[in-house]
This record gives sequence, structure tokens and C-alpha cells, in this order.
Amino acid sequence: MEQKGSKLLKIVSIIMMIGGIVSAVFSVIAAALAGVGTAVMSQPEVSDAIDSALAANGYSGSTGPVMAVIWIAVVVAVVCSVVEIIAGVKGKKNWDNPAEAQGMMILGIVCAVLSLVSNILFATGGMGVQIVSILSGMVLPVLYIVGTVQLKKQA
Repeated sequence: MEQKGSKLLKIVSIIMMIGGIVSAVFSVIAAALAGVGTAVMSQPEVSDAIDSALAANGYSGSTGPVMAVIWIAVVVAVVCSVVEIIAGVKGKKNWDNPAEAQGMMILGIVCAVLSLVSNILFATGGMGVQIVSILSGMVLPVLYIVGTVQLKKQA
């Protein structure tokens, strides 16, 4: 008979693999958009116009730090996608192996932390983060961790 925790881990792992692939695609799109934004903002007339518009609205900084934060967020999102795919594959492969639960739990924690950091960076960079993104980025890793805890208890 299939164990409850193993079933949860198996299902969440499949969803994480799919989610990681989708997230990787969107991260590549975000990287492309950040590249376009960087190229556009590097033009002196555009940069000066944006800085003037920001200054007129009470913002005294330049756009450079904002773009740097966005680039860091994109890199973290790509790394998060890769870790999510790896966690999903490992969970699907080892859903019935309690000896692997500890390593999978660590991957789940890394996924949750990277997702949180990525969302914070995107919000800081002015990209805005939707509650759906935060929840989806946290719910799956938490369910994955719960599944690994239940699997570990089966040992």
C-alpha cells in the first residue's frame, strides 16, 4: 500500500517539475526584458529624461541601482527554477525512499528561500510582485517539505 506522505511528495514533485520549467521560461523572458530595459536606459537622452521625470516626482536617485536589483532578481529566479526542477525530479524519483528524505527536504527549503528572495528583489526593483507569485512560490516548496517530513517518518 502506498504511503500518504509518499503520495504527497510524488504529486508535488510532478507539479514542481512543471512549475520549474514554466518559471524558467518566464525567467528567460524577464532576462530579455531586463536586457532591453538596460539597453534603453543606457542611452543618455533616455536616462536623462527618466531621471528628470523621477526627480519631478520626488525620487532623487538614478535608474542604475533599480536595474541592478532587477538583474539580480532575474538571476535568483533562474537559479530558483533550476533548483525547483532538480527537487521535482529527485522527489519523483525517490518518493518511496525514506533514506533520501533529508536531502530532498534541504532542496525544498532552498526552493522556498530562493523564491522569497526573488520576489523581494523584484518588488524592490519596482517590477511589482503579485500575491499569486508569492503564494505559488512558497506553497509548493512547503508542501514538498511536508511530503519529505512524512516520508522521513516512514523510515
